Amino acid sequence: MTSAMVLLYYSPSGKPLQWHHKVVLEAAARAIANLKGYDFGGHYDPTHEYFGSLFFVPGDTLLLDEASKLGIRSLYDLYGGIVPHLFVKTKAITHGLVDRHAERPLGWSTTFANRVQDIVLRGYTAFSNRDAHAAAARLLARGPIRLKKPLSASGKDQTVITTLDEVDAVLEKISPKEMATYGLVLEENLRQVRTLSVGEVAIGNLSVGYHGIQRTVRDNEGRPVYGGSELLCVRGGWDRLELLPIPAEARAAVRAAKRYDEAMEEFHGFSASRRNYDIAQGIAADGRPRSGVLEASWRVGGASSAELAAMAAFVHDPALQIVHASHVEEYGERRRAPADAIIEFQGEDPEAGPLLRYTIVKPQCGRDSGHWHALPPSAISSDADNRVIRFGSRRVASGRPNWGKTPISHSGPDCSPVPDLSKYERAESEDDYRHRMVINAIALVFVSLLSVAGFWLVNAIAHS
Repeated sequence: MTSAMVLLYYSPSGKPLQWHHKVVLEAAARAIANLKGYDFGGHYDPTHEYFGSLFFVPGDTLLLDEASKLGIRSLYDLYGGIVPHLFVKTKAITHGLVDRHAERPLGWSTTFANRVQDIVLRGYTAFSNRDAHAAAARLLARGPIRLKKPLSASGKDQTVITTLDEVDAVLEKISPKEMATYGLVLEENLRQVRTLSVGEVAIGNLSVGYHGIQRTVRDNEGRPVYGGSELLCVRGGWDRLELLPIPAEARAAVRAAKRYDEAMEEFHGFSASRRNYDIAQGIAADGRPRSGVLEASWRVGGASSAELAAMAAFVHDPALQIVHASHVEEYGERRRAPADAIIEFQGEDPEAGPLLRYTIVKPQCGRDSGHWHALPPSAISSDADNRVIRFGSRRVASGRPNWGKTPISHSGPDCSPVPDLSKYERAESEDDYRHRMVINAIALVFVSLLSVAGFWLVNAIAHS
């Protein structure tokens, strides 16, 4: 066996994954193996004896004890996160409890809830039907609320309600065991919502920070679900992201994500090499704009393919500092990806139906790019390895993404500090030419008269 290997790992406590999620997860693991110069070892086999350096790509956030059993000693050993309790890896931690008598799981942190309460939406997490009723009654006094199952993702298993009877209908579908273990999230419902993504990812000593906006599409059953992300990625993490001239709402989202991330220290044992935060911005029931962190993700997620493609671009060009990466998910038959796309999945998922997933990467700034050229470049390595990444000729295997495997194909980096102005170009018409000639003639007459007046003035002064 080789001395350095990337392995897939499915946690017994992890949620079930659809087929296309498993395909993309394996593609991500292969991409990371190429980035690190490791071999891809397939799925982790607990009966097999492994030697040398191992790097894990889990399908879900790991618990402390299982990470320890796998031999994961630091963030250099996985792409994902580690939490001390099961509920910590869900959106249940985003809100506090309805009162001091409320039910709570072992390890619940009231201090964490207090630290993030002003950067999240109004809401509560309930671990019993009584607490859910009390929380719903309090929130409904302000307007409609949204109920969320903490384990769900991609916008699924969410219900907007306006009455307590509707709360009862939702609670009837949740078992007492599920309620006590994972809870139920109740929070204010926003209108005209857009969801921003802010994150930081690290593999070895290469870290990337990003901000962007999510797309919402309709799945094959007509439900609104996650449809991809448009990300601006910067080498060096989100501390350097804040140095960019980003819009005010994006900057506010980055700062909220950092505060949420810093508050995670209240859960002792938490650590993560992938940190992704969703921030909602919209209009509350009182008509005022509201913004708040919805949840965190410390596992391979929807934006991971874009993250890894950006990392591959950074590794390929050590002077590159900014990358625009777009991840797209489209449902339905006859979907086609653009010619420059990295296709991750295209086909029929047994549960989701026909689906296309792809990523497009466009480097934004490369060598000799002013301020960003001064930032020191990074290279992929870890405590245990210090390998040179070699890139071969461009070969794309059918149906398999090529993140990190080959040079990124693009027309050249755009280092302009302003948007492309080509959209303002237009062909010159005959009327434009005639107008310009008239203006030139008027200007010529004016200059001539000015010259004559000047000559007369000089001559008059000379003879006075």
